[in-house]
Formats: sequence, structure tokens, C-alpha cells
Amino acid sequence: MGSKERLLGFIGQKIFSVVSENDVRFGDLFCGTAAVSKLFKCNGKQVMANDNLRCCYTFARSVLAVNKEPSFTLLLDFVGDMSAGVKSLLDSPYTKVLGYLNSLPGQDGFIYREYSPGGTQRAEHERLYFTDANARRIDSIRSTVFDWFGKGLIDETEACLLLADLMRAVNKVANTSGTYGCFNKTWDRRAHRPLELLPTLITESALPNEVYCEDATTVARRSTFDVLYLDPPYNWRHYGAYYHILETLASGDEPRVAGRTGLRAWDDSRSPFSVRTEAAGALRELMVVAKAKHIFLSYSSEGLIPHHEILDICRDRGVTDFWEVGHRRFKSNGGGSNEKAVRERLYHVKGD
Repeated sequence: MGSKERLLGFIGQKIFSVVSENDVRFGDLFCGTAAVSKLFKCNGKQVMANDNLRCCYTFARSVLAVNKEPSFTLLLDFVGDMSAGVKSLLDSPYTKVLGYLNSLPGQDGFIYREYSPGGTQRAEHERLYFTDANARRIDSIRSTVFDWFGKGLIDETEACLLLADLMRAVNKVANTSGTYGCFNKTWDRRAHRPLELLPTLITESALPNEVYCEDATTVARRSTFDVLYLDPPYNWRHYGAYYHILETLASGDEPRVAGRTGLRAWDDSRSPFSVRTEAAGALRELMVVAKAKHIFLSYSSEGLIPHHEILDICRDRGVTDFWEVGHRRFKSNGGGSNEKAVRERLYHVKGD
């Protein structure tokens, strides 16, 4: 939900047709899974990404802070034999670590207790997010990664890379329809596949990138960019609630959860951009404090802020134009008959 993966061609073509080759410092303040940040990195830019969700921070750090395949030297020296998951003697250290994690026996941890049928069968609400086997595998892998990090055997960037691999693997076996707002009442065939970590494709770069997990406006106040890309939430759905299990995986905690869906507390990630009466004011404030030569804003035609009001806000900041393209709105894995096309607009403000 909200990913710009399918719109990267449109976004990249428009941005790079306007900015100069000398514009090197790029910002992405609502980075999500870092699809646009990765686009900037692949085009040789220095990127500063931010998101107020820990899972998004983890995804972004795995994309931006990893500039070459990690050697995991301390970990391999400490653990020793990782041959259990090795498929080839030519496996790299990264592949060996993933193979080792894939080979771990499962354990009855937090994910099993709260989000599998076996763990919740005697609870008020039985939850079918993961099969018992996959829930146990998730617990085993997550606890091992955080144990390694706590012992100093891997650094934060390496931990984020492995946790991002785990979250991608979890997405492929979750018994959901695209988000974690609820689980399916019956088992999706995907959910019965064994969870397996696969390596992230690493983009090499000589430039240092930064990643933060803060409020976007707070980061904008203290930062200066050549190019600033903004992709705020555009509807009433709060991402912290819809992706609460990924947030738990990335945080490494065991929060109190409640209700049929096992929702963790998510008020800290509540966004004014998802409140109709607050969204325009939040955008105006962000535009005022942002320091950049070029500001680009992605926003859906179905968003809470009307097109004419966005133009007024942008024009108060500088010369503004926009492009738009049609695309299909976000659709759950379960499909559905609602295939309405919407317009995605990319606004450009020539700023400082």
C-alpha cells in the first residue's frame, strides 16, 4: 500500500529531466520500502531517507547503507561452522548466513504465541496470520538476529539487512490480502509455503547515505537538499496499524497486543497527513520549512487534499508545475472487482 514501485519509470523520468547533474544530495522523507530512494542511489546520488515506521527505516537502511556485500567477519569467527544451510562451497559469507538462518529449528516465540492458530487456540481470538511452522521459523530467525546484534557480532546495518530479508520472506507467506490489517478467514495457498530468506540485490555506491526514523517535518527543518522528494500518506489509512506485524519484527520487541487482529499500539506513528482536517496544514508546514532547490511531491487524485489546494500550497513556495499518469489503485492479493483507475500526480516546485 502506497509503494511507488510501479511508478518508478514515470517518477524517475520526470525528476531527472528537470534536475541538473550537479544536484547530488537527494532527500526522501516518507521513504516507505525505499523504492524511490533506491532509484536515486542507482543514479549515483547521495540519499537521505526517513520514515517514522521502524520497519520502513529497516528496509531503507538495508537498501541505502549497504554499499557492498557484507563479510560478517565477526559473526563467522564466533559461530564457526555454518555449513548446515550451505548449498555450494562457493557461497558468499552473506549467503552462508542466510542459509544458516534458514536451517534453524523453529521456536515457540512471540509470533507463534500471538499470530498462529497453535499459539492462539486457547485465546479469546484465534489468529491465522501464519502457519504454526512458519510462525516458529520467524521467531527463531528474528531472535537469532537480535541476539547477534546484542552481542556485537553484527552491526546495525547488517542486522537491518537480515531483518529486511526476513520481512520480505514473511510477506510471501503471510495469510493476508496485502496488508496486516487483518488475516484471511481461510488459508491462502501461499501461506503453506515454507518461509525462506533470500538475499537482497545490493546496489554498490561510493557515496555515504543517511537513514532516519523520525517525523518528516523535524528532519526537514535541520536538513538541506538539492532535490527533495515527498510521498506523504494520502488517505485515512494509518500505516502503523496496517503493517503492525512488520513493525514488531523490525523492532524486536514483544508488545501488548489486542483484539481480533492482535494490533500493537501504533499512536506514535499516527500521521496528520491521514486526517482530513490536518493534511493540508501538515503539507503547508512542510513546504515552508523544507530547504531544497527542487521539491517533488507525489500525490493521488483520490487523496484527502484537493488538487487545487495542493497547487495553492506549492505556489506559495515557488514556481510550480505538475505531471500526471493513470494507474490502478492499490488492490489486495485477494483481487476484487474494483479496478478503478486513478491519477498519480507529481508536482514540481522550484524552491531555494
